[in-house]
Amino acid sequence: MNIFIMRHGEAEVMANSDKARHLTVYGSKQAFLQGQWLKQHLSTLVINSLDRILVSPYVRAQETFHQVNQAFDLELENKFEIWEGITPYGHAHCVIDYLEVLKDEGVKSVLIVSHLPLVGEIVAELYGKRNPISFYPATIAQLLWDGNKSEILDASSISCNLFKINYSFLQKIKFLLVFYIIY
Repeated sequence: MNIFIMRHGEAEVMANSDKARHLTVYGSKQAFLQGQWLKQHLSTLVINSLDRILVSPYVRAQETFHQVNQAFDLELENKFEIWEGITPYGHAHCVIDYLEVLKDEGVKSVLIVSHLPLVGEIVAELYGKRNPISFYPATIAQLLWDGNKSEILDASSISCNLFKINYSFLQKIKFLLVFYIIY
């Protein structure tokens, strides 16, 4: 089973409750871009699509799913379910129990849209090691799971890509400054 685990996009800090926090404008963009990445990535795999999507009932996770769905041209609309078991304080072993049920039903690919710390705990439980992936907002990790063990196949993070671009830009500026000082 291909399991894609996604943390919601960047969320606003203040709201009436944690459950009611919305995505920021940047968080919506992150989620949409990650949806585009996921759609393109799936097209390179044998599976080509997602069989099921599990989404936390929290507003920011639902908004993240809706942005991903937009990137998929609304193809995912009939494949998602809201599940209370994947809130920030959900339990990884319950998620894995449910993944076993889905696997037995013949589901080949699942996207989980959830929160820290749960997304990290699910990956750690499936992979057998703590913190193998840094879950920045909108990060997606892909695991291949056979029901016993899993292997991490890929991960994508908009935040990391932006950092690389910024880091590269800073390196160029540093080079130009050194060049200017020398000459």
